[in-house]
Amino acid sequence: MRRHKRSMCRQLLGEMLQADQRLIDQTAHLQQHRTEQFQEIRSRQAEGRVDIDGTTSLRYYAGQLQTQIQSLGANREIVGKQIALCRQTLAKAEQEVKAMEKLSDKYRAAFVYTQNQKEMIELEETWSATRQTGGGQ
Repeated sequence: MRRHKRSMCRQLLGEMLQADQRLIDQTAHLQQHRTEQFQEIRSRQAEGRVDIDGTTSLRYYAGQLQTQIQSLGANREIVGKQIALCRQTLAKAEQEVKAMEKLSDKYRAAFVYTQNQKEMIELEETWSATRQTGGGQ
């Protein structure tokens, strides 16, 4: 059961790391697109003519992209907190599994010791019985 919990924590952590990477990729894509919008604005102004409607539209769109980038940043903060929580939970699950494995090893060692003791007693009894029957002949 504890191993299953540890496995689930690992899986969830992996999913959260993938989600974070997707957010990073989306942010980079949006930042690149926003940069392209500003380059377009500069290129339109460099031509010597002023296209107020076009420039306004491009600036508005660049603003919208900035809003989306900020939203992705906020989402990354949330995912970051979830990743930290997943890591803590995974560390705790690892400790629980190790504790159970040590306990299992301890019980296994005690069982083996008890079995060896029983075998030794049986061997001694067999040897004593053989010696008694051999000594009487």
